[in-house]
Amino acid sequence: MNPTDHDHDPTTTPESGPESTRESGTPAAGTPAVSAGELATVHPLRTRSDQQQSTPESVPVVSDSPVIEGEIVTDEEWALLTDQRARRDARIAGYKSDLTALSRKTVSVAKSGTGLAKSKGGPVMRFTRRHVVIIAKGAEAERQRRKAEKAQTDARAARRAALEKGELDRVAELNSQITEQRRTAAEAAKLRFELYWEVGKKTALVLVILLGVAVVAGIVNGFGGWFGNWNLTDVLRTIGTVFTAGAAVVTWSVLHAWLFGLAGIGVWSYRRWKDGKALGEFVLPENLRANAAAKVAYVELSESVIIAALANIGISKLNEHIKAGWPHRDTDNPWVRPPMLAEGGKGYTAKLRLPLGASVLKINQAKDLLAHNLGCRPQELFLDPDENDPTVLDLFRLEPGVLREPVQAYPLLTDGSTDFFKGLPVGVSPRGAVVFTTVFERNFAVAGTMGSGKSTLVKALAASAALDPLCDIDVFVFADNYDYDPLAPALSTFLKGDKEENVHACLEHIKTLHADLAVRGQLLAKHQVTEVNREVAAKEPGLRPRLVIIEECQSFFRQGTPKERKELIDWVVRFYSAARKYGIVLVFVTPNPSDASLPRDLVAVTSNKACGAIDDKTRNNIVLGDKAHENGISALGLRPKTEEALFDCGTLMTKGFMNTPGLVRAFYLTAADLTAIGQRAAEMRGGATAATEAPKPQVRDLIEDLATVMVGDEPVNAGDLVGALRNLAPGYKPYKALNKAKLVALLREEHGLKIPSTDNLYPVDPVTVRQLNAGRVALRAQDDDQPE
Repeated sequence: MNPTDHDHDPTTTPESGPESTRESGTPAAGTPAVSAGELATVHPLRTRSDQQQSTPESVPVVSDSPVIEGEIVTDEEWALLTDQRARRDARIAGYKSDLTALSRKTVSVAKSGTGLAKSKGGPVMRFTRRHVVIIAKGAEAERQRRKAEKAQTDARAARRAALEKGELDRVAELNSQITEQRRTAAEAAKLRFELYWEVGKKTALVLVILLGVAVVAGIVNGFGGWFGNWNLTDVLRTIGTVFTAGAAVVTWSVLHAWLFGLAGIGVWSYRRWKDGKALGEFVLPENLRANAAAKVAYVELSESVIIAALANIGISKLNEHIKAGWPHRDTDNPWVRPPMLAEGGKGYTAKLRLPLGASVLKINQAKDLLAHNLGCRPQELFLDPDENDPTVLDLFRLEPGVLREPVQAYPLLTDGSTDFFKGLPVGVSPRGAVVFTTVFERNFAVAGTMGSGKSTLVKALAASAALDPLCDIDVFVFADNYDYDPLAPALSTFLKGDKEENVHACLEHIKTLHADLAVRGQLLAKHQVTEVNREVAAKEPGLRPRLVIIEECQSFFRQGTPKERKELIDWVVRFYSAARKYGIVLVFVTPNPSDASLPRDLVAVTSNKACGAIDDKTRNNIVLGDKAHENGISALGLRPKTEEALFDCGTLMTKGFMNTPGLVRAFYLTAADLTAIGQRAAEMRGGATAATEAPKPQVRDLIEDLATVMVGDEPVNAGDLVGALRNLAPGYKPYKALNKAKLVALLREEHGLKIPSTDNLYPVDPVTVRQLNAGRVALRAQDDDQPE
């Protein structure tokens, strides 16, 4: 309180003596001030009116001096109020204390799983670990990107590939590119440094000039005051203020550098978090993924859906790349074509470049599992290598139910013709494109359980061939049905029925065609061509292309003894392989694809294979090739028609019909459709032609043949006669099955000849045979001369 001079102190009582007054610092009323040598001058203190005693004698005291309020502080507290360093130290200590308390509380909450962790819906530690891992993965991806840019990884990989291919010009070009890029980077760094240096110099020069101008202006204006009441002192004071403010900003920035550090770390962490987030959930450990329990559903195809599906098909190399961030890293560039709706809206398509160790073939081997992950049937998913880059997976997924929609109408139902040498339309692909399969120099094997639609495909093939007037068609059906009867006017040969003579007739027909190959070869030499073409076939009737269809071919191959069957298969395979060059194409069709019904040796040289709904992978692989099912070429998921629904009838897995193996949905032609096509085809050939019957089975006269081969009058052993008969008619099946015992039995039992068993040689008398043959000839002549 400020002391004031007054005549007396109203608060001093008469009982207060000099000691009391001295202790309180207030002299008694009327006491004169003592000299300075004895004691300090004592002045009476005023008291506030609200502190005066409530006595009648109290007199209000009024003061003109200001009242100062305050509080008593310690030396440490005073230092905090006046010393900036002490204030900074106190702040840092406070921050450390707060951080320590927060970290202890966080660890406690995370470990106990109570409090904040539960109130927010999940463990804090898992949340922290998840995002720390995301940031770490993003940082690694950024490091890899910078490393790839600095090391020019793409250019070096291209140079290595060119070197492996022996493209030395390309290698030299890439070497120059790598060197030029290094030089460009060095020049860019130099230019940046020079730019910064020039900007710094010019900025400093401008500041010096401005400072000089300001000083001169201050000096000049100090004499005349033309620009106001200011002079050099004011200019210097302003400059000092600017420098002081700058120093204050610098000082504050230094003292708060941790704030800038935290801001920089925050920005960097956020950018790395975004980079890590872009890598997808599969870079995280499984227990930290957000969608670890995702459901399988048929959803719109997207990049994340495809990668999630690929990550769960069990290919270890692919999983390693996905966990490392593929395909979201900047250095990957995997999407050749991002997922999009295919033309026509019947499916989704995408093209994805696969990483090292994960080929399209391996993806195809896991097709069933990938289809499950994408929420579709295996038959609705198509995985093919790209035509231009085998490392690119061309993925196509059909919409549900598209495979069982009605097939579009046959394009040549009412008009138009075909060209045997350019290919024939047989159906449509799952993507809706018409499939024109190559026929010339090809052969076919078609199988599938009953109701699978195999005959639907073959009838479409036959109808298309019929619309080429140059093409001759032979049909053998070892069953009684009405499948090919409507096409009969356009067929060159048509035989049906499961009879032994029909099988022999078919065999004889093929033998005739086999013998005709020599004639066709001579005609090719005549026209100086190496293979049949349309121009030559139009000029030379002997070179007309021919399509031979054998339905229910199990009846054709299941005959005779195992040895005879093997000989038949060997012979058919030789003809099968040779006939293609001469324009003869064979089609074998069976519902039971086994080695007995569709020999493996035959399938091995077959170019076009088709399999409808089938029961097991062994039969699937018999038709489509070894390990076809394991490689994703399978018809096991197809269902044959039933009384309730058609299901996948007419849809067949094919190999050789298109550029890559895949499903073909055969054109469905009714009997009326086939009738109309058959009539048109007959008109194109110059009128309906009655289908010629197949050659009848050959029947030979044993006695007549014996008389032919037995020369002289000396008896001939039965064993020698068997060999002579086989040489006389090499293709005659009864002679091929003949042996010495059978020949002797035939001559004794059927013809009444007495043949001795001399030394087990069974000699046959040629004179007796000739006499018997002469009698038979005379008897036939007598029968012919009798009138009917």
